[in-house]
Amino acid sequence: MIPLNIAALLIKETHEIYGHMGTFKIYKILQTNYQIPCMYRLVKKIIKTCDLCQRSKISNQLSRGPLISQIPLEPKQRISVDLMGPLPRGQLGAQYILAILDIFSKHVKLYALRKATTVTILKKVTEDYLPRFGPIKQILTDNGTQFQNNKWKNRLKELGIHVYYTTTYNPEGNPVERVNREIGRILRAYCHKKHTTWVQYLDNIEYWLNNSTHESTGYTPEQIRTGKKTPLSIDKLVPFPETNEAPDHKLIIQLAYNKLKKTSRLRNKLKDENKKFPQYVNGQEVLVKEHKLSSAAEKQIYKLFLLYKGPYTINSVNDNNTVTILDDHGQQSTHNFRNIRPYVPPDPGEYLCGKSFL
Repeated sequence: MIPLNIAALLIKETHEIYGHMGTFKIYKILQTNYQIPCMYRLVKKIIKTCDLCQRSKISNQLSRGPLISQIPLEPKQRISVDLMGPLPRGQLGAQYILAILDIFSKHVKLYALRKATTVTILKKVTEDYLPRFGPIKQILTDNGTQFQNNKWKNRLKELGIHVYYTTTYNPEGNPVERVNREIGRILRAYCHKKHTTWVQYLDNIEYWLNNSTHESTGYTPEQIRTGKKTPLSIDKLVPFPETNEAPDHKLIIQLAYNKLKKTSRLRNKLKDENKKFPQYVNGQEVLVKEHKLSSAAEKQIYKLFLLYKGPYTINSVNDNNTVTILDDHGQQSTHNFRNIRPYVPPDPGEYLCGKSFL
């Protein structure tokens, strides 16, 4: 029988000697030779507070918060922008795809770019997209260097466009990422034999996406944008009866909005059902995911870095599944629930048998 006043030291030492194994394995090792009151619960509590384990082990707990859908009230209220690439150098030296998505209508515009710079992207937005499709109110991007600079912010501010960003390392927060996956799927189907031919398919991909009925709206993006149904190639071959009934554009937008709300509500309910989401409070300590890269010069590989850094204290819990913390440099930063985990500090007191470690 091991007294409680030295049981914690024995458990910690065994845990460190035997590869920082989990509760069950350490419990079985100790059970062979020792008797400790409330042993399993005590082992579980002590291992749960191991600083190194919390930083290096993958969490099996659900890390995201409840799904939140972005539903603008009308077309051109908010667009989502992202880059794909670098891709194999294609026609005219293009290596990147600039994808612009109208979040309401799902209308897509694709540009092939030679360079993914702020100047190049601004030129496409201000000299082609806005003159062709009209003014917009908001623009959403990730935290790429092309979008996180004064040149980007100031130029859009001059145009009266509000700039928004997703939280870092949270691609799910940018709706155009779903379009990027679809673009990748189509390019694999048509370019798998010769990868450099991707540029010549962009106009077709854009046409296919914009003239296919979207499940979440019940209309094609082109119908929502213009109020008219674009004639398809088959219409030129088959003489369908003509109709003089003019579509009501405002009604199409209203019906699409109602369908968007209904679809998002059902989707969120399905994906959130029976899920236990993490709960955070102000003042709580958390660990933040590391995103270090391998370096041949430093003889380092990303797989051997610790997964988390910290702990940091939560300054505020926001209503969009994010928390704001104060980092080591005294700067505030915002992180999505997906990129944090609760930190369990070691218990400075004695480990006693009872409710304290239930």
